[in-house]
Amino acid sequence: MKTRQLIPAVGLAATMAGAVYMVVQLNGQGAGPAGNFTNAAHAEVRGPQGQVLLSGQFQLKDEQDDDIERKAVLTPSGVDADAAGEAEVEVDKNTPASQEVEFSVRNMTPGTALTFVIDGVEVATATVDGRGRAEVELDVRPGTAGSR
Repeated sequence: MKTRQLIPAVGLAATMAGAVYMVVQLNGQGAGPAGNFTNAAHAEVRGPQGQVLLSGQFQLKDEQDDDIERKAVLTPSGVDADAAGEAEVEVDKNTPASQEVEFSVRNMTPGTALTFVIDGVEVATATVDGRGRAEVELDVRPGTAGSR
């Protein structure tokens, strides 16, 4: 292949890789679920057959601003021993209806369909990218699902 033909091919491959990455990052970021996760206790990442791949307990974190922040370190259930991740719920004290939920996982099997769950409520889905990672970040609407 001549150099003149190689440069466009490499550029096309890089563009396609970037597009796939963005699709994986944006999957699950549509309209968020209804719920109130201010007192969220438990986070899970489930695989395609509903098996728990990662799980963790939320802990309240001290914040300097007017937010309530709960974080969970996600540890493997034994299905994928080197998998890991984090989950976070952030609630603005001044606007409690404004809640943000984030999940980030790594060292997962590429192509695996994941479901992200808080206190038994499915909040988002994503597919693991080629590097073994998946992330979702979404705003949660006020509602009764997941309320405590």
